[in-house]
Parts: sequence; C-alpha cells; structure tokens
Amino acid sequence: MMQSTTTSMESVKSLQQQERACCLAWSLTRATQTRIGSKQLRALHDEVRSCAELVGVDTIEVGATHGLLICRRAAKGLATTVDTMVRLGQLICRWASSEETEVGIRVGVHKGDVQWIDLPTAQIRGYFGSAVSMSKHLADISPKDSVVHILPSTKQALRVLEKVRFNVSTHSPVGTHFGSSYYLEPWVEATVEEVEESAHRETIVVRAFTTLPLLPKDGTLWSKVAGMSVPEFAQFLNYAGIDIEQFNRGAAKSLASFYREIVVDKRSYLLEKSGQLERRMELVRLDLVAKDSQGNDHCLMLASETHENGKVRSRNQKLAAVVPEGTSWQEAAKYKFFVSFGLSEDLQSSAFSVEAQDFKEETTNSASVPGMPSTYLTHEIRMRVLDPSSAGLQKIGLPDFSDFDTVSEPGPDSQTQNWRWAKVGGASTNNTDSLFKLLCDHNINVAEFEHGALHDLVEEVYEAKVSTLMLRGKELQRHLQIVKVWVLADILSVPHLLVQSSKLYRGKKDLSVKDRPISMRLSHGQSWQQALTMALQQRLGLDAKRIADLMEVDESSYCLCEEVEYSRTYPGLKTVYRIHEITCRLSSTATNLGLPDGQEFGVARRQSSKTDDIAMTYFSWKPKKELFGRQVRFTKSLLDVLYTSDTKEVDPKRKLPAPAPLISPAKSIMSSGLLVQELMKGKKTDWNRARNAAKRIRDKDYDCKQFFEDCVAAFPELALYVGVAGEDGKAPVTSSGRSADDEYQRSIGALFAVYWLMRLDGDGGQSFSFGVDTSSWAPLSANSRTPTRSSDEQARRGAFLEQVKWPLFEEVLVSAGMLIPGTNGTKGHDEERTLAMLVLTAIHDIMKIEQLLPTVSSAKTREFCGYRAGEVISDHDVALGYVLEHAPDALPSYSGLPAKQRDSVKFTQCNMEYNMGWLVQAEAPPGALFRKFKAIISAGKADPKDVAFYFTHWLTDLAGAEPCPQEGCEKFVLKFPQKVLSSFLLSFPFVQHLSTKTETQVFEDYLQWRWRAHEPALGAAPRGEGAIARLRLSIMAQGCHEAFLEAYEELMPEVRQTLDIELARTGISGQAYETDSADAQGGPAFLVYYAPALLQRNHADAPGSLFVLAEVLRQARLLWAAETGNAGETVTIMVDALKELTVEGMLQLNPGEIWALHRVSSKSAQVKKLSMLKDKDMLDWNSMRVLTLSSADNVIAGMSSTILQGEKPVGGLVLVTDDAPDIREVQMLGPCTGLCGLRFCL
Repeated sequence: MMQSTTTSMESVKSLQQQERACCLAWSLTRATQTRIGSKQLRALHDEVRSCAELVGVDTIEVGATHGLLICRRAAKGLATTVDTMVRLGQLICRWASSEETEVGIRVGVHKGDVQWIDLPTAQIRGYFGSAVSMSKHLADISPKDSVVHILPSTKQALRVLEKVRFNVSTHSPVGTHFGSSYYLEPWVEATVEEVEESAHRETIVVRAFTTLPLLPKDGTLWSKVAGMSVPEFAQFLNYAGIDIEQFNRGAAKSLASFYREIVVDKRSYLLEKSGQLERRMELVRLDLVAKDSQGNDHCLMLASETHENGKVRSRNQKLAAVVPEGTSWQEAAKYKFFVSFGLSEDLQSSAFSVEAQDFKEETTNSASVPGMPSTYLTHEIRMRVLDPSSAGLQKIGLPDFSDFDTVSEPGPDSQTQNWRWAKVGGASTNNTDSLFKLLCDHNINVAEFEHGALHDLVEEVYEAKVSTLMLRGKELQRHLQIVKVWVLADILSVPHLLVQSSKLYRGKKDLSVKDRPISMRLSHGQSWQQALTMALQQRLGLDAKRIADLMEVDESSYCLCEEVEYSRTYPGLKTVYRIHEITCRLSSTATNLGLPDGQEFGVARRQSSKTDDIAMTYFSWKPKKELFGRQVRFTKSLLDVLYTSDTKEVDPKRKLPAPAPLISPAKSIMSSGLLVQELMKGKKTDWNRARNAAKRIRDKDYDCKQFFEDCVAAFPELALYVGVAGEDGKAPVTSSGRSADDEYQRSIGALFAVYWLMRLDGDGGQSFSFGVDTSSWAPLSANSRTPTRSSDEQARRGAFLEQVKWPLFEEVLVSAGMLIPGTNGTKGHDEERTLAMLVLTAIHDIMKIEQLLPTVSSAKTREFCGYRAGEVISDHDVALGYVLEHAPDALPSYSGLPAKQRDSVKFTQCNMEYNMGWLVQAEAPPGALFRKFKAIISAGKADPKDVAFYFTHWLTDLAGAEPCPQEGCEKFVLKFPQKVLSSFLLSFPFVQHLSTKTETQVFEDYLQWRWRAHEPALGAAPRGEGAIARLRLSIMAQGCHEAFLEAYEELMPEVRQTLDIELARTGISGQAYETDSADAQGGPAFLVYYAPALLQRNHADAPGSLFVLAEVLRQARLLWAAETGNAGETVTIMVDALKELTVEGMLQLNPGEIWALHRVSSKSAQVKKLSMLKDKDMLDWNSMRVLTLSSADNVIAGMSSTILQGEKPVGGLVLVTDDAPDIREVQMLGPCTGLCGLRFCL
C-alpha cells in the first residue's frame, strides 16, 4: 500500500492527529507507467524531492508511480499554503513536459482536513481526510496531463497566484457539488510583478456616523507639498518612507497621477499621523430634488456629456464635488452649484434647504496608492428645492422640469453637459443608487473611481449588460466574458497566427495591442459562437458569407479560461475575465488578409455611428511558435522572472523616398479604357540604365546605391506603386491592406534581393543578412554602430549569415539561366535573363493598387481565368496576367523585352496552385501537388529554365516582403525557419523535371532522393508493397524516422495494409509508382492535412500514431469507396483536431464523447470530437464514421485486438472502454429505447 518516506520522524511527530493543511497528489498516467524506464522514474522522484525542498513541504505517501505531499506553512514569498502547493505542482508539471520523452503526470491540489492512524500491520502511518481524498481524486480525473487541477474553493484561496491565468474545465468533478474546476498549464508565467500587485487589499476599519462630526485638519502637509514639481514630490514621498517604485504597478496609480491629484487638482490631501503619512479624500454627493405640480419628486441628474470630437457618453450621474482641504462640505456644495449652473450663494440659501444628511468615514490600504493608508470621508446630502417657480431657477430647467445644457470652459477637454430631472424611483436613479450602495457595502470606495467611472459601470452592468457583479465568498467582483479568436493560416507550410500590431486613431498610434488576437466582449445572452462571428465581421470587415467561405472553426481548440485583474478605472473592484478562446482556420485558397505571403494589412473601422472618426487597426501574421513556443526556462524558483534580451532603444526601420503619385487622366479622354495604359502613355523605359543594372549587377565597384538609382531611373512602372492622385484626394487603396508606399518599398526590396543573390560570391550574403548603411550604402555587419538594433536581432542576423546554405540559392539562379558556372568555380551571368528578372520584379505587384485593376473587355475576350467580360479582375496576379496577355504595350518595360524573355515573365503569372510544403513533408499525393503545374507546362508555356525562373522570382519576392529595403531581407533572415527554407530550395530542381516527366515520377524521384540523402544513411531505398508508405512516413516523421519505420514493420497486417494502399494512391488516372506493388487502383486519393504534425507530436508513441493515421484513412475509404472513375480525384481530410494531442490524450473522452470523421463536402472531410448527448442533432451517420482510436495502444502484430469495420451505429456499433479491465468491448445489437432520444447508448 503506502510506503514510508524520507520525512524525518521529528517532522511526522510534529503533526497533530488532525489538522487543516493543503495536500498535493500526483500520479503517472497509465501510458507513461507502461513505458517509463527506471532511470527516468528515479529522475522524476529526484525532481519531486528537490521541488518539495524548495518550497518546504513534506512527503507523506510515496509509491513508484504516485505520491502525496503536505504543506502546513506557506513558503517564504508565497502568501498561502494553497499558493505554495499550486506552484509546486506547476514546477513538477514543467519538468515532466520538458523531458525529451514527455512524462504523463496528473496533479491535484486541495486544502482541507488531514487525519492519520498508525497502521497496526506496518510501522507507517496512513493518511486520510478531505485534503487527501480530494487531491487524489482531482489528480485521477484531471482534464489533461501535466496540469495542476483544483476546485473553485482552492482558486479563491490563492493570493500570490490569483492573477495567474487558469483554464476552466466545465465538467463537474465527480463526487463534488461544484459545476466546474480549474487547471493551471505548466508554462503559464507567475511573475514577481503579479505578486506585488496582489498584496495589501484588506480593509482596516470602517466607522459610520448618523450625525456630522467636526473634522479637524490638524497636521496636514499642504504647505509642504504646494508648488512642488513631480521630482520634488517623489523625493518628499521617499523621505516619508513611501516606496515610490510601487506606483504604476498593477492597480496602483502612476506617480504623476498621484501628484496631479494632490498638488494640482487638490482632490485629496496628505497629513501626518503618528509619524506616518496618510492620504485623505473628502467627497460630497448632492441629491437635489424638487416636487412637480402632481406631487412627484424629481432628482437633478447629469444625463450625458458630449465632447468636442462629437463623442457622447451616457452618465446618469448625480451632482458630486470634492471637498478641498480647509473647507466644509457646505462651501464645496455652494461652489459646485455656482460653477456648474451660475446659481449665486444668496439664491441657493433662499431656494434650497438640507432635508437629510449622512456621513461615512473609512480607512483602508488602498490598492491605488501603495504604502500609506487612505481615509475616505463621504457626505450624502439630500437637498430640497423649496419653490420650483422661484426666480433664477430657470437656469436649471425649473419650473417646467425641462432638460437643459451647460458648457464647460473652452479647451481640448471642453464638454457640453446635458441635465435632466429624473423621476425619483425611476430606473436610472435607482440603478445608480443601488450600485453605489452595493459598492460601499463591500468596502469599495467610489471616491477612488475616475471621473464618470461609476456611471460607466452603471451603463455596463444595467444597460449594455456586458458585465455582471457577483459575490464570491464575501468579495464583490466584476465579471466579464470575452471571446478571443486566433485566426490560423499555413504560410509556406509554417503555421502562422493573425495578431494586431498597432492601432491608429486620431493621429495617435497605440502599440498596447501588439501581438493580441481578435477579441470582443460578450453582451448579455450572447453565446461565444455569436460573438465570434460578430468579432470577425467588425474587426476584419468581412460579411457572414465571406467568413463561412474562408474560415473553419476548430471547435476542438475551444478553451475557457479565467484571468483576474484589478482595474485602475474601478480601484478596489476585482475584475474576473472569462475568456472563450477559439481558433479559426483560414482556407488555403484565401488571397486577402495579407495572404498568401503573410503580409501586414490594415482594416479601417468607424468608431461610432454618431461621428466620422475612423480607427485603423494593423494586423500581421506571426509564426505560431514565436507566440506560443517561448517556454519559461525550467528553473526551480518560487516565481518566474520574465526574460528580456536587452532594454536599449532600437532605431525604427528605414525606408527609401518614394516617387510622386501619377496624375489620373479624366475619364472623358481615356481612349483605351485601361487606366494603367493611360498612365504609362508617353512614359519610356530608359534601356541604357536598365541594361547597365543588368550588366554590372555583379561588378565589385557597382554598389547597391548605384543599382537603386539605375532601377528607379529605368523603370517608369515603379511610380505606379504609390498610386494615382485622383480628384477626391484620398489615399490609394491596395488589395493587400498595406499602404501604397509599403508596396513600393517591398518592390524595391525584391529588386535588392535579386542584386544581393547575384553577388553571393562577394558581399551579397552580408548585405542580404544585415542590410546596407543609410548614407554610404556599404554592407552592414554585427559590429555596425548604426542603425541601433537589439542584441537578439543582431544575433539572429549573424546566425543566418553563418548557417544558411548559400549554394542552394545559387543553384536556383543557375537553373533559371541567370548565373552561368565558369571554370575554377568562377561564375558569369546572362544579362538578358537578368534584365527579364528585373523587369518582372519592377511590375509584378502593380495591380495591388486597386485603382489599376482592369475590367475584362468584351472586345478582347469573353472570359479570362474565370472573370467574365465587364467584370473587374480583383486578383492582382490574374490582373497583371490579363494586361500582359491582352495589352502588353501598356507596360513599356515588359513590351521592350525580347519575345523569349516576355514568355518567361508571363509564365510566372500563371496560377500554379502549388504548395511547396506538401512536397517537402510528403503530405500530399502527386495529383494534388502537381496537376495544375503540369497542365500549364504541357500547354507549351514553359521549359525547365522557366520553372526555375518562376521559383527565383518567388524567392526574391518573398525575401523583399518587409517594407524596409535597406534593412536586408528580413522576411528570410528574421521571420522564416531556416530548415523550411532549405527544404524548399532543395525541392526546386525536382519540380523542374515536370516538363519531361509525369507528376508521379517527379514525386517518386523526390521521395527516393530524400531517403538516399538522409543522414545517417537509411540503406537501400525500399521497393515492393509498402515502399511508398515507408518513403512518405520517413519524411513526415522528420527527425524521428527510425521509431516510425520500426513501428511500421511491427504493425498488424491489416493496419499496415491500409497505410500501404492509401499512401500509394496517386490521385492521377493511369499513373502508378514504379517501386511499389500495392494494389492502389481507383480513387479518390486522400490528402491527410496535418498528418506530419500528428506523427511528429506523437514520436514517443509511433505505433499508436500510425494506427490513428490508418484509422482515419480506413474510415475515409468507407465514406468514399474506391472507384476507377475517381482515380484522378483527391479528397482532403482535415485532422487538425488531433494534430496537437498525444494518442493518450485522444483517448481521454468524457462520457458520451466520440471522435468522428465527417464528410463536409464531395472533396473534404474533417475529424471532429462530438458528444452523442449534446450534439445529437449534428449526428448524421450517412456522412459520418466513428473513429475507433481505443485500439491505438494495442496495435502491434501478435497482440489481441478488435479492428472495427466502420459500421453505422445502428445494428452493430462496437464501443470500446478502458475503464473496466474485465470489459474490453460492448456491442449494441439494436437501437436504444431509452428516453435520451438517441438510437444507441453508451
């Protein structure tokens, strides 16, 4: 049973027979227990012991694969025992998940009673009690591996870690009355700053008075602080013992804000009390009421404020005023009536009387002003208008009780205030009063709130209903729900996420949104699904149909998490954010939103229907690894320290001056109907300068500046990038969402990429990596003083220069006919071929300027690439292709090229539908890879050199994609994985052979070359049945090929046969692999999207992941029967729901859940996790098949296992359970007659 531990007997004896303590239970998952070795198991126990010593807790039970620890005192620096144990659990999980072979571990933490008995059969103690049993139970039912699982009561007890992000598990822990539980991911950071923000928020004392006491202001320090500057004020506070470093952290004000409050606005004052500094705020709230002719009371309310910019903010606010130091509330009230409405003191004395008054004094340690107690003095005054018809009260809308406006002093903050007489007992007055009382009853002082914040909160809670106030224990909390949308796209086979980079509003740039996804608050009654669609519509400017066409919601990625913040707008009110996080996958066919190259773009949005103010949000695509791959380095520490490379200020990215916009001709004089042709009329290419650039591009004494000047002077089309100056004066619109200037800079960057790649045997590589100097244009280096760059950036530039395989670039240029190998390693170049590349680079993106997009002319053609006569060609590549085909003379630089070079340029504008990632990962069959590419070549439009020319243009265009030409080729140097880049470069020569070989032959050649080129050597390339399966699997697995090839050989014959046949289908009628004898006739073939990611994630369980892949293929074949007539078709199977899960994680299903393959169209299917209880309306067994993944841990040949045949559930669904060892399979032979409404049961 339980083993004795190394805990000293003295420590055990110090335990009482029963006590309150916090326990942590851990246990290894079943899969880990079956494969873990003794060495790794000892390492685990060493790590648990080491972490336990760090936080000072004891082990009270231990076994080889499980343990129980107890904490009776909080570790130093961690406020509570719960903080201590949750952090301990996180450290253990970090170690487990950072192991090369990941250790599956479950951790549960709970605080409660701990009891024990001395076991009569052994010299050890046995422990029991709520803390013991519940922590073990939480570990057993943890929603996933390597997380710390806790109950809501435990989360409420956190202090130091209360602001740390927790995920919410919506499944109620069995045996508890809680509706949900929480779990902490291992790499969520708990930093020192969060600890400091969570300290000292308890109320000290509250005294209420029914009568008004005298308030002496003896000991005030106004005379000392009056006239001080901010630095002097800071020095004064420091001298008084206040740690000014705590300001501007968490909920604390900035020091400048506190200075303004005390010295400038005099909203509060300081006094010295018993040698300690104390802050005092005194506020009077005025409830001015008057009775109408019907005997109804009305209260004067500030209804709204209209700012100079036209923005209107609802207020529903009673009069309130700060009581300055040295004055009474009566004086403050009279002054308020005078400055707000112009009511004289005599009029106030005769027209108003005090009907009721109340006073409250409260002293707290305020979160907004750290290091000193704050005392709040609040006067609640009810005043009666004696006679509404009194002369002079017309200024406040009496005696008619009409609305009226007042205007504050002129200036940038000038406001028009609208006042109204609200009926007492009405919703607006009741809501404000109720909320004010609620906040005060829970020790939240409204005097701390910013101007208008109380009424913003009223609007938020009662009117907009986007937040709710809830009591957790005795604490009042503000709860909001947010949907956070990660838009995912594969850019050159690298997963990228769409994030905001900045916002521009009224001339001010906001960088606080950097790296944030699309998000939106949920309103009352709104589901996260509805909010998701609305967020995409409003933030990206897409309509519902476009969203449905472009995006697929990955429901398996859904995650509900919770974060805690202390708002500076509402000091003292804890805000709890419930965040619905979801990923949407963008279609591979999307050509907007900065795709396909992953460019930055902007979306303009009107801020309010009442104003013309426009806010511009800029978005960028970032590699998923860059955002989520940065783990905290595993160090055993109580808290995390955020790593920053350096703090020096870096220089902004440099741009080159752009030419002036061209002048748009009047429509009445346009003869061609093609704007680009009209703009280029009379413009000539300076062929002397153009040929000089092409001729001297490799000369040592021909620098980048000379090349730039030649190109700008030579190619008139470059002026098209900055747009056309029209009559409306508006900035030109681009299809990429970037500015026209950015498109110009990117085109110059692509030209520079050509220049540098042609000079790799000289200074080209250094300039490509580091860029060139602003003034001298000499190549920069890691030692260059300017521009100032971060050390991290410099290191990455240096690593690229040293590690990238430069000869691969040269080989592409040689294949394209631009570089010519000479003797003794020397190289020359073809000037005509180089000139053609320069012309292509100068014109290739001009159609991104939407003003230039052509309309298909019925006089020239009835249809062009899917666009009919009269339609505007919106695709910029197709638009340029149209001009090159039907109006070649419109572009002088293109029309002046020799016919052969024009053909090469025109070929690059064809839509190849080619995905290089599918090739280099062996992810797709040859039909999906090469069909369109081959068709274009077969039509006689290209030879091998043209294919290489196409790839060269692709390389240089992408290399110059960042709009800062002098900075070097940052897209490749700083933002692109070198491994992926090398794979692409190595694949180019094979694609060139499409002009002489079939698609299948090219793909087979590439697979065999990858096998032969592998290091270490893999031996002879496989032949016979299963050859292609082994070739493709070895590439998909990347660095884990040995494990997968061994697992493949050991698979059960029926599983291996599925892989052999399905991976050998070509997707092209009449084509088959020469080296494989598998019977793979018929189709369609399957492209399992993300199969490589699925295998790589499960490298530690190669047999299990191969079984999952085979099961997906098997069930897909049941949805699409193999037929000869479909041999030329390919169906895409999306497995993104599985790709980030371990096989064991796939088996962790809640009761009623299944994995299913859903046929969503004639060309695609998707793996989904469904609940046969919750999603029964979605279940359609004509288009779905259940994936039997439970046998994935039992798929080695010779072991007993049942492979299902994919029947529909009714009449023979076999459901496999792992819960009971004596029940392996349960078969339902008929429909269920239960009340659930399903045709079958679990």
